[in-house]
Amino acid sequence: MSGVLLKFLALALCISAHRLLAVPRTEEDDGSGDSASTLAFVFDVTGSMYDDLKQVIEGASRILEKTLNRRTRPIKNFVLVPFHDPDIGPVSITTDPRKFQQDLQELFVQGGGDCPEMSIGAIKKALEVSLPGSFIYVFTDARAKDYRLKRDVLQLVQLRQSQVVFVLTGDCGDRSQPGYRAYEEIAATSSGQIFHLDKQQVNEVLKWVEETVQAMKVHLLSSNHDSAQENKWEVPFDPSLREVTVSLSGPAPQIELSDPLGRVVGEAQGLKELLNIPNSARVVNLKFPRPGAWKLKVSCSGRHTLRVTGVSNLDFRAGFSSVPVFEFNHTRERPIKGLPAHVLLKCAGLKPPGQLSHAELMSGSGRSLRTIPVPLPSDLGQQGLWSLPEFRTPSQSFFIKVTGKDDEGYRFQRLSSVSYTNIVPDPPVVSMPDVVKGLYMQPAVIGCSVQSDIPYRLRFTRKNSAIASWEIARASAGDEGLYECVAQSSAGQGRALTQLTVREPSPVLRPAVNVSSPAGGVAVLSCQVEGSMRHNLTWHRAGRAIRARAGRVKQLPDSSLQISGVQTQDAGEYRCVAANDHGDARITVWLLVPEPPSVVVRPQSQAFSRGAEIRLVCSASGSPPPQLFWSHGNMFLTNRPRLSLHQNGVLTIRGALPEDAGNYTCLATNDAGTASQSVSLTFAEVPRITVAKQVVLVSVGGDATLECQATGVPPPLVHWFKGELEVGSAPFVEQDVHRGTLHIRGVQEVDAGQYNCVASSHCRSLGRQRQSGGRSGPFVLRGTG
Repeated sequence: MSGVLLKFLALALCISAHRLLAVPRTEEDDGSGDSASTLAFVFDVTGSMYDDLKQVIEGASRILEKTLNRRTRPIKNFVLVPFHDPDIGPVSITTDPRKFQQDLQELFVQGGGDCPEMSIGAIKKALEVSLPGSFIYVFTDARAKDYRLKRDVLQLVQLRQSQVVFVLTGDCGDRSQPGYRAYEEIAATSSGQIFHLDKQQVNEVLKWVEETVQAMKVHLLSSNHDSAQENKWEVPFDPSLREVTVSLSGPAPQIELSDPLGRVVGEAQGLKELLNIPNSARVVNLKFPRPGAWKLKVSCSGRHTLRVTGVSNLDFRAGFSSVPVFEFNHTRERPIKGLPAHVLLKCAGLKPPGQLSHAELMSGSGRSLRTIPVPLPSDLGQQGLWSLPEFRTPSQSFFIKVTGKDDEGYRFQRLSSVSYTNIVPDPPVVSMPDVVKGLYMQPAVIGCSVQSDIPYRLRFTRKNSAIASWEIARASAGDEGLYECVAQSSAGQGRALTQLTVREPSPVLRPAVNVSSPAGGVAVLSCQVEGSMRHNLTWHRAGRAIRARAGRVKQLPDSSLQISGVQTQDAGEYRCVAANDHGDARITVWLLVPEPPSVVVRPQSQAFSRGAEIRLVCSASGSPPPQLFWSHGNMFLTNRPRLSLHQNGVLTIRGALPEDAGNYTCLATNDAGTASQSVSLTFAEVPRITVAKQVVLVSVGGDATLECQATGVPPPLVHWFKGELEVGSAPFVEQDVHRGTLHIRGVQEVDAGQYNCVASSHCRSLGRQRQSGGRSGPFVLRGTG
């Protein structure tokens, strides 16, 4: 059901289109491809079912083994629902076959002699937890006690498109009782059957279950008869049918099957008997039947049911709607009584030039109630969707049988897996909120939600008088009171009441406008309330209320906030709050005080050598926060492989080269101005020393010249040392720090020894050692460079 919000209308004929189209159905897909069904056992655990339980446990192993070994596995999960008056459950759901068998083995029977039993509720529980298209087997020896749940079960059967089969080893002795007739109706609706057995025959039915639990199961024929009779049927078998099963349940069942050539088919021709219980049921199966028109003759000596099924990939599903639709998920599972029906058929396995020719509405006894031609769709059936023209559904339950030809020209027929009954519509369900809260002098809308399967008329009243609108343009105290919504359809009447209250609204503030003011100026921050409702307005700064009506910061009569002699620290967030008894509203206004930027660059100067990493840091302040730019000489810098610019003002140069030397400038700019500061980078080369002569020999009284040749950037200065003492200035000693020479006149023996020359610059210092000797013997002046 769906709701409709009615804002305005006086008196109208209203149709909830969404309901008439149908609630969109959910296409259930478990994602497993072929494993799409549930195998469910609903088991009576009273004491009289002990022998049945033993046979079911043994038979379950064979069923599971056979179904799991099929190439296409039909079963995704397993459900076990035990019941014993008055209890149902616990329900077991598993995807593990071993766990399912274990759950069966752990069942234990108790009590005994109870008749009837709570079986319909257990079937309902199994249908609720099972996947669509499932196989549900009910084992009991009693009719139903809770047969009043039959309607719920029939609806679930039609929703889930699942088959329910009853294996009865007793029925409390009276098959005219409602509890037994409920079984018959559930079986007939679901294309299931009832098998009456002796307790020792349960195992025979389970052997039949082994064969019938299959994927791609299709239905060809279904009939139910209340008396003994013989019936003949002609059924077309198409090439897609890999096997056909004929199941007849009733006393003294007889089946005769003839091929298209008129020959009766027996065991020699491949007919296999799956079940033969002389006074209860007979089931036969034929693999890969010859395509063509087959004839079937069946008879029973009493009430009986016939089902003909097959295994094929050619099948259909039917969806109902009250107006034409073109998507299957816009249909529903059942038609609505009293409304014209449109049927959308979703066909699988039928490709052009194959097509449907007609559809028939079939009674439970297999009699044709109506034939409806199927028009050829515009896409020739490429999408597998075929629409039936509008028709009126019969009052009784019915199956849909479709007939056509496949892409090879062979005639085929398929029957819906369940029978359909009309949904008997309920009176409209009308709902309204208990209270609708309106605001004074503002629009008020009174909502009325109507849920109905069929068309209805709508009427709105207030104080027993019809009103023209459910939308009030400007609500006031005079509009307060009770309002009623009444919906009338052919199924009955629904009504609901609501109470409208009107109160003064809470304040609404206009959007904030931020303000910018220079230092020393006057800033006015505005806060305006929409409308004329009563309210109190306050300004807040840093969590504290501003209540001053005079002074540098004050609230004006129009509720604006004025700040005179604006200072830098006034910048920031101001909050305006308007409140009354019904609520409050808040906005935030920002005051911006522009401040020119200031810049500091560190270090102010720096020397570097080849290959070094250089890091310059630019710190700036201002309001608004300034943007930073770096330049080298007259060129602004951007990120390069060796050069990185960071948002926090850091400039990094990796693998420095001589050409990186020079002036670097950091520029900061904002709306209030600009500022800059520069730093100088100097390239420095490590000093290097070479020695002209490592040994200088002089005679006592002679002159000696020691020389170190030093290079570097900037040019280094050379100083001389004898031992640990620097050679100072003396009348007989001359040093040239630029040329790197040491000249000693009138050398004496005391002058002999080791001399060091040291070249230094602000980049680095290096040294060499030398020795000198006097005339009285060889003096060696050794210097190292």
